[in-house]
Amino acid sequence: MTIDIASAIKALKDDAEFVISGEPTNEAEYKADVKYVTGADENGTAVFGDQLFTWSEVSAKKTELQAEYDANEYQRLRADDYPS
Repeated sequence: MTIDIASAIKALKDDAEFVISGEPTNEAEYKADVKYVTGADENGTAVFGDQLFTWSEVSAKKTELQAEYDANEYQRLRADDYPS
């Protein structure tokens, strides 16, 4: 499994609301493809605001989560051999 940008954002702020197009791989794509919802207008349409996190923060969290997931592979593979 590969950790995605959405998972990294949620790990940084669980209740963050955002819309994402694709899977950004650099700062320019992140700025263009990730929009943070700050509220709704009178019609219920999302209102977007400033980026909550920088590309550096999100990509660092993504790398951290991926490393954690990869480090636990052995446990996941052995879980069926040792049920509770």
